[in-house]
Amino acid sequence: MGSYVRLVVTLTAIAAAASFGLSAVYNATHAKTEEYKRLETENARMEVLPTEGGELFEETVTDSLVDGRQFTYYTAYTNDARDAVCGYTFTAYGKGYSSTIETIVGVVPDGSISGVKIVGQKETPGLGAKVQEVASKNTLWAVIAGRGVDESGATPWFQDQYKFLRSADLHVVKTPGEDGILAITGATISSDAVTESVRDGLDMLTSIVEIGEPSEDGRWVPPGSALEAGAPSGEASNASAPESATPESKEAEAGGGDE
Repeated sequence: MGSYVRLVVTLTAIAAAASFGLSAVYNATHAKTEEYKRLETENARMEVLPTEGGELFEETVTDSLVDGRQFTYYTAYTNDARDAVCGYTFTAYGKGYSSTIETIVGVVPDGSISGVKIVGQKETPGLGAKVQEVASKNTLWAVIAGRGVDESGATPWFQDQYKFLRSADLHVVKTPGEDGILAITGATISSDAVTESVRDGLDMLTSIVEIGEPSEDGRWVPPGSALEAGAPSGEASNASAPESATPESKEAEAGGGDE
């Protein structure tokens, strides 16, 4: 009986010490983790918009819900005076195969997507996780022979597909060459999750903000601003209009299977 009591006491002490240790580690790292995520999100906002630095991001929390979450978006102004708008950003949340996929979306004021960046996902490695994959064009032999191409600036092919698209263009396809978002082979659920969440968020954003056209000099002018009223161009900062381009070629073959 005495040995049984000692065993129970020993196990209880070990469990208590382990719990205390885990709690201490969490408390010591939680603040740093949250700060890292905040900085990552801020950097992503600037990456998905055609910004040049010095922009002001203003948060707007709405009463509207998208997939059960309160919809929040940021308006990017060229300066603190809020004379011209660079665009808008919001976070889309899509239910993937094994996780919620978080995507930062940039939208220029004509309602088209300027870029997306997936900042959070725990999908199946080799399948759904390819939503963040940067596809390399280098072969093993090319690298060994020293003929490899510098790909330090490469971006995820799946995310690049969203550039310049509007809401009506956001649907998943399984055949290369079709108009739409080419699905990742074996990860249709993850592909659908990102695409549908981006489309739902874009539809909500464009129902709230007034979509406009650039002025003759290429500046995006928010309704009611001094520029719209005819103020001289020197009284406000210029905002660069996005250049017209075609999306990059689809780099992966599509498949009909799900994760």
